[in-house]
Amino acid sequence: MNEARPPDVSVRVLVTGEATRLEFTARRRGVPPVRATLVGSDALLRVRQELDAGLTRLKDELTAFSVEDKDLNRVFQSLHGLGRTLLFILFGSQQAVLKELQRFWNEALPFGMNPGLPPPLVECVGGREGFLPLEFLPLFRMFPGPTVETPGDFATACHSLVGFSCVVRRAMLPAPVHGGTTLDTGPRGRVPARYLYYEHLEGAVEELAWFAEAGVSHIDLEGPYPDGADHGPGLAEQIFDPRLLLDGTQRELPDQVQHFACHCYTRSDDTLAAEIELSGAGRHSRTTLGALGADLVALGASQELRAFDLPLVMMNACGSGRMRAPGAPSFPYLFLMNGNRGFIGTETEIPDDIAAAFSKALYDRFLVRRIPLGRALLESRRHLLHTLRNPLGLTYAAYADPGLHVRPPPEENPHVAAPALP
Repeated sequence: MNEARPPDVSVRVLVTGEATRLEFTARRRGVPPVRATLVGSDALLRVRQELDAGLTRLKDELTAFSVEDKDLNRVFQSLHGLGRTLLFILFGSQQAVLKELQRFWNEALPFGMNPGLPPPLVECVGGREGFLPLEFLPLFRMFPGPTVETPGDFATACHSLVGFSCVVRRAMLPAPVHGGTTLDTGPRGRVPARYLYYEHLEGAVEELAWFAEAGVSHIDLEGPYPDGADHGPGLAEQIFDPRLLLDGTQRELPDQVQHFACHCYTRSDDTLAAEIELSGAGRHSRTTLGALGADLVALGASQELRAFDLPLVMMNACGSGRMRAPGAPSFPYLFLMNGNRGFIGTETEIPDDIAAAFSKALYDRFLVRRIPLGRALLESRRHLLHTLRNPLGLTYAAYADPGLHVRPPPEENPHVAAPALP
C-alpha cells in the first residue's frame, strides 16, 4: 500500500490445494494473530452466492428510498442476520473460532465502533477467486443486541459491521493498484473526469445533472458518452488512453476519474461474458468483458507505453443491470490489470435512486471537499445510513489506495477536511 501508515488490521485470504485459510494480524501490540481454516474448499464461492441472495432479499424489504422508523429493527435484523449467515458459511458454528475472532477484532480495534474517532484502516488481500465480503461481517459484535427503536439505535447497531466502522482497502492479487496517491487538477483547479452512461436511467441523468451543477466548479467533465457522434474514440480507446476527447482531439491532462452510470451484467460461470451496456443520443452498445479485453490487448501492443497515471474508475451499476455477487470481481480485475489507479463498484445490483444518492455523496466529499478516498467512502456510507436510514452504501467496495486525494493546485491552500457528516 502507498498509505503513510500501515493498516491497523490486515486480513489475508490464503488459498492452497488443501484448504482456504484466513489470517488476521493486528498492528496493536500484544494482540496475537488469528488463523482460521474455512469450512470446505468452496466456502468463499458459497459466501458470495449467499451475499447475492441476501442482498436481493434486503433490497426487497426496502420498500422506499428512506427506511421508516417502524421498519428500522426489521431492516437491521435482516442485515445483521445476513452477516451471521456469511460467518456460518465460513466457519460453521465453531464456538471457539467465532469467539476468538470476535475477541481479536475488539482487542485490535478497541475504539473501532466509535464514529467520533478517526476510523481504523483495514487491509483485505486475496485473489480474484478468494474474495471475502469483509464489509458485511459483524465482527465487532456477532450477536444482534437489543431491539432497534430509534434512528440513533439503528446507526449504532450498524457500526458492528466492518464496513460502517472501518476504512477498508482491498487488494486483488495479482492485480496491483498502480499510480500515486494524488489526482491532478487542470485549469482553474478542476479535476478532469469522464462520464459514460445509460441515458434512460433516471439515476444516471440525476448524476449527470450534479456534475453540471454542484460539481461544475470542481470537475472538468468530458461526456456524456455515447454522444451520437459518427467519429471519435470507442469505449476501449477511452479506457486505454484517457487523454482522448470525444471530438477526436487530445487534452494534456488525462482523466483522473472515469464514472460509469450504466447497466452491468455478470455471470458467475463465465467472467468473460460480463457486459457493460451504454446508451446515449440514440446510440446503444453492449460490450462483453472478453471483447473489451481483446481490444485493450490490441491497443497495448500497437501503442507506445503510457507514461501517465490512469484514472480511478467508478462503476455505478444500477437499474435492472445485474451485478451478481459471484461474478462482480470481473470488473475490478479488468481495470486493475489495465493499470488503473483503482476501482469502486457495487457488490450487487442496487436501486437507481440509491446509486445516484451514493455517488453524489461520495463525489461531494472526494472531489469537492477533497477528503481522501477511503474516508470519503466511509462517510458516504454513513451519510446514507443517517439521512435515509438506508444501509445499501455497504455494497460499495473500493480497490484503491484509501489515501488517494485531489492535489491542490499551486495557488490553492490545502483544503482542511470538513468534519464528518453523520
